[in-house]
Amino acid sequence: MKHTFILQEGKWQATGHYFDDQGKAIPIEGSARITHLKQFWLNESRMKLLLEDKSIGIVNDYEITPFEEGSDTTVWKSLNPSLGYLYGKFVIVGDSILSICASKEGTYTATEYLVKVADDHYRNRGAFFRGDQKVSSWGVELKKIE
Repeated sequence: MKHTFILQEGKWQATGHYFDDQGKAIPIEGSARITHLKQFWLNESRMKLLLEDKSIGIVNDYEITPFEEGSDTTVWKSLNPSLGYLYGKFVIVGDSILSICASKEGTYTATEYLVKVADDHYRNRGAFFRGDQKVSSWGVELKKIE
């Protein structure tokens, strides 16, 4: 299966729900722009939690080491203004892209997957933890817009 998210350049629109540590659903929207630079691939992720009285922005810039020819795994790092650097791995498994990551000290960890629905549509699910405690989880639809 040929994947189009991350492995090809483009801009994706994201809509769905963020779930806080109590499981309360909050609408979320945003975008991810994938750019293939010479040294790394860049995923500029910009999301907004749509709270009743305000919006809260979530910014993550991922530097992804390009997949080597014939390999189904690679590494990435992300700078989050609130958390610092997260270090992760992607692995392609059939119709899905799996991701795991941790902060440098291991205080924070996350896991997520992206399942390909169509060339221009992925379904993303994940969870973020501080130690053994869930901080958040999410369910997002990604649709390619350019």
